[in-house]
Amino acid sequence: MVVKVKADQLDEAIRSQLETYNADVARELNKGLKDVADKTADTLKKGGSYRERTGKYTPDWSVTERPGRSVMQGEEYSVHNRKHYQLTHLLEKGHVTRNGKRTRAFAHIAPAEQAAQDLAVKAVEEAVRAANAGI
Repeated sequence: MVVKVKADQLDEAIRSQLETYNADVARELNKGLKDVADKTADTLKKGGSYRERTGKYTPDWSVTERPGRSVMQGEEYSVHNRKHYQLTHLLEKGHVTRNGKRTRAFAHIAPAEQAAQDLAVKAVEEAVRAANAGI
């Protein structure tokens, strides 16, 4: 886009273009991060290598939007187990039983978290590319 600006108005024109670019990147980034959070929750809902006795643990994974505290003042999402949050650590890390033995750890959150980090990096790259395509 070509904009004719006088020399004394150049700083204001640059500032407005940067704000528009920042808003475009933030909008695309928020869409991408919401998708990443949803995919992570879906991955955790599929379960892991553990045998679920009651069938209540895996369906309770959900995504919650947190108040914007990020650098871009955008949206943040938290993937968590709504009702059985106490079991997440016990299942992920294992624990000591009443008779002193240890239970087996079933790592299912760490792989989903690593996949979410990789997807988030791709979402940021795609948001910047999409904003650059609009220039």
